Amino acid sequence: MSPELPDFPGRGRGGLWLRFLAAAVVVILLTAGATATAGLLNVQSFVDDLKAGGTIRNVDDVITRADAGDPRTILLIGSDHRFGADRRDARSDTMMLVRIDPDAAATTVLSIPRDLRVSFRTRDGGFHPDAKINETYSLGGEALTARVVSDTFGVDINHIANVNFRGFREAIDAIGCVYVDVDQRYYHSNVGVPVGQQYAEIDIMPGYQMMCGQRALDYVRYRHLDNDLVRGARQQDFLRQIRSQYDANDFIDDPHKLTRVIGRRMQTDKGLQSVDALIDFGKLVAFSAGRPIQQISMTPTYTTGANGASYVEAGPEEIARIRRAFLNPDKTPAPPRRKAGRGAKGRRAAAEAPAPPDLVDMAQTGKDYTIQLGQMNFPVYYPKLLPSSDGYMPTNTGGEGGYPIKYRTKAPDGKMKQSYRLVVRVGDLGNYMGVQGTTWLDPPILKNPSADSRTVNGKKLDLYYDGKRLRIVAWRTPRAVYWISNTLEKRLTNEQMLGVAGSLTRLGGR
Repeated sequence: MSPELPDFPGRGRGGLWLRFLAAAVVVILLTAGATATAGLLNVQSFVDDLKAGGTIRNVDDVITRADAGDPRTILLIGSDHRFGADRRDARSDTMMLVRIDPDAAATTVLSIPRDLRVSFRTRDGGFHPDAKINETYSLGGEALTARVVSDTFGVDINHIANVNFRGFREAIDAIGCVYVDVDQRYYHSNVGVPVGQQYAEIDIMPGYQMMCGQRALDYVRYRHLDNDLVRGARQQDFLRQIRSQYDANDFIDDPHKLTRVIGRRMQTDKGLQSVDALIDFGKLVAFSAGRPIQQISMTPTYTTGANGASYVEAGPEEIARIRRAFLNPDKTPAPPRRKAGRGAKGRRAAAEAPAPPDLVDMAQTGKDYTIQLGQMNFPVYYPKLLPSSDGYMPTNTGGEGGYPIKYRTKAPDGKMKQSYRLVVRVGDLGNYMGVQGTTWLDPPILKNPSADSRTVNGKKLDLYYDGKRLRIVAWRTPRAVYWISNTLEKRLTNEQMLGVAGSLTRLGGR
């Protein structure tokens, strides 16, 4: 049995598609390599594909070579233009560290804010005391970026990969599109907007839906009305959902359709451009495939420099905390043991679980909001409890694009599945909780729930964790499935997620 496709969540335009494709290629290489001589020949052909993009030069003094079987830290760079093609136009939009360690509790991912304030020297001796970390790429390419990242976080870097974001659309089309759980409406039109205020147009409604090349690219590149951390969380969620839909078996018929895309768009250090090196790296990924993925989040401070530029600040204590979490991730917590009640009294206690103190009773508002959906062909449920009293997004008053929404989703078998989505704003801009219902009984997003489940108010809830925090809580019925999606930054606590899901109430019922 081939190993599960590892999940490399990420952020930024260029690095995003690389995280998935690189993981997919490693799994494919392992599958091919299992057939001895024929497998080795296949691996060599994959190496030839990857070499097509070129080799990153002049990084030997900033890369730490790892022995076979040792953990690896990979620096992933997403750039608009390759360094060296035009120094004045070379810029990095994405920097990410991925730590793969079979002996650790999780594979860790650290997205580095491009506005992080750093100080560094270039090869010509120039000192830059008040710079943003993404400037390292334009001033010194991959070598300088790797050195500054390594020095800043105190982490050895074993491999570097640099990819141009334009391959994203080709990659998504090559794998056959992706189902995505969209948290809110993403919209911008340039009609009537002055040229200086125009940016990429987009119109994507919330809800679980299929996305193909350009539409997926628009979604992951969206850069307005949220911040750097929210964008990173959205793009990591996109990668997570890819993982729920594809593994090596999906590429057996034509595995080179991925490596051909990668080869055109990616450069790597020479340490990843040999058969032995790629097989060794592939084994490391395979042994780590069962580990959960943990995003190491920063707690930044935003400041304005003397030059008027905005910076992300991370002091020594915060950097030390990030480094510890990156190298030594926590285990996903086991569910707490609950003492079983006795007799009817115990059963009543389980059936009438008290609401968490940080949820608000919004039963009537939720009912009024959900009525806006109109007639549906399956039971509609809404939560009685919400994180705040003003979270529901504005209802549809007759124009297009309002909330809540009902729509149909095309499943892989070609059948249309009726669905609806309620959207609840949580805290500041960019964080939205979702309430999804659909007649699609086995959507990919609900594969592989946690081993534990909870029963709240008579509902058996499936749990889906992201590190220690619940990402999704789902409830299944014979006719439909329903789930609560945490915000992109997972602002809801586990108790809130369970409370909201447990309060789901049928519209028109008791």
